[in-house]
Amino acid sequence: MKFILQFYFFFFCLVGWAQHSVDQPLLKNLQNCKTEKCRIKQSFLLAEYFLETDDIESSQRWLEKTKDLVSPKVIDSTAVFIQSLQSELFYYMGLYQFGTNEAEKAIENAKQIKDSLLIADAYFFLGINQLEINELEKAQQSLWKSRNYFPKKSNRKHIRSLIQKEHIYNNIAQSKFKLKEMDSAVWYNAKAYTFAKKNNSKRGIPNIEQTFGQIYLSKNQKDSALFYFQKSIHSAVNSNYYDIVLLNFSYLMESQSDDPVLVNHWFEKGMGLMDQKIINITFQRYFYVTALAVFKKRNQTDKVAFVQEKIIAIDDETQLKGNFYIQNITEQYAKNENKLLTFQVEELTKQRKYAFLQLIAAGLSLIILSLVIVIIRRKNKIQQTLLDQKNEISKDLHDDIGSGLSSILIHADLLLKNGTSDEKQKVLATKINQTGKEISQRLNAFIWSLNTEHNTLQHFCEYTKQYGATLFEETPISFVFQNSIKNKETIKMNGQQRKNLFYALKEILNNTLKHAQATKVVLHISLETNKQLQFTIQDNGTGITKANAFGNGFKNIQNRVEDLKGTFTVKTDNGLLTIITIPL
Repeated sequence: MKFILQFYFFFFCLVGWAQHSVDQPLLKNLQNCKTEKCRIKQSFLLAEYFLETDDIESSQRWLEKTKDLVSPKVIDSTAVFIQSLQSELFYYMGLYQFGTNEAEKAIENAKQIKDSLLIADAYFFLGINQLEINELEKAQQSLWKSRNYFPKKSNRKHIRSLIQKEHIYNNIAQSKFKLKEMDSAVWYNAKAYTFAKKNNSKRGIPNIEQTFGQIYLSKNQKDSALFYFQKSIHSAVNSNYYDIVLLNFSYLMESQSDDPVLVNHWFEKGMGLMDQKIINITFQRYFYVTALAVFKKRNQTDKVAFVQEKIIAIDDETQLKGNFYIQNITEQYAKNENKLLTFQVEELTKQRKYAFLQLIAAGLSLIILSLVIVIIRRKNKIQQTLLDQKNEISKDLHDDIGSGLSSILIHADLLLKNGTSDEKQKVLATKINQTGKEISQRLNAFIWSLNTEHNTLQHFCEYTKQYGATLFEETPISFVFQNSIKNKETIKMNGQQRKNLFYALKEILNNTLKHAQATKVVLHISLETNKQLQFTIQDNGTGITKANAFGNGFKNIQNRVEDLKGTFTVKTDNGLLTIITIPL
């Protein structure tokens, strides 16, 4: 809030000296701004306005206020516009080295935001500043880069007017002119003239016509030179670019230096123009320096003394303003450095807080990870203990109870074969034998389900196939086992899955044996969409009737399949068709 008040205080102070020349809408727009973005735009447009009216000092002041509103940390198109305008202002101030530095910063930032038009604009200002300090080869390279980066099409609107092709080609022509490559200078300037007329470039057209005049004057083709200087004056007056008009007066003095009347005429025209219009002091000095050379050539001592006094006064003013500008630049750079330092301190503070939070998070993560590892290890240890206990139980059941049942079955079999046994004893022996076989088979299935070495589909298929073959052995029913699954050994099935699924299949096969009156039963195992196992049991018997329905066996199968989150369907289709599907 304090910063905004300071801005408006400065704004109202400026209104006093700016009111006479600034477009009222620009000031009104600035007054009506309610956002920082709006204030930045309007203050920048004021800097642009004063540049167009050749009031460099006022333009610089408004640009400095724009810089105060902009964060030096942010790199965007606005930052590049500010740097390119500053480079242009330094050019008109005669501070060309400062201008090259600003242009180089603009190039770097424009490349970061990947805007080819802004890159071309920045290279252009680098080139024209290099031209003024006679770095002609570097200037040519910069202008060539400006030409190469300039996009073929650009319809976007920008906060400031950007360079066009005619500006680039005209300055390439200027560099060729300074290098005494006159044919190339004429070619590039003619190219610039074509672009300028096509775009109706108000400043470009008189500038290019003036360049033609300079080229023809250096080639001593005075008639052509006079034609283009006069043409440039006409175009510049129509566009209100009086700095170009003043330079043309100086060139006309040089072109017609043999005629004292015309020399004095153009000199007086130039003096009158400077009294009437605001013209950049750099252009004023150039006019007087050219006039001094002409008057010295003609030995007009009174004029020489007068012009020398003017040049000395301009140099004094330039030195004073130069010191003022440099002081302002130094202050501006100091402000920016302070801003950057403040941002860096804030960033470091944030980083420290963030690093502290990261450290706390890392510590908590380490603690949580340690707890997870301890829990996992403990769980694995418990699971391993349970597995060991299961294996031990299965071993004990097999060795102890299994051997005991085998003994019972052997004795029952011997009793049946004993010729001295009566019928009642044989009936009891038969029951003991059947019950023992049933218990032995159940015990065997239970032990098999406990053994973790059998936790694959391959083991399940082999066990089921062996059971079915044994069950239907010496019966009128033919048992066929089929499977269409490859890599069965890679598909895992835990003990609980194997046990529930086996007992379900066992119930179905036993019911087929007891009630179906079939001659054939087929058990087919397949893998559906790599996610589901499907077991299809098809017999050619009588199917389901009220007389031979599953009864409780159906409910048992249903419960076991539901425990496996599967589905169980039964229907009569040329016999009984049973389908069990379980997810893997």
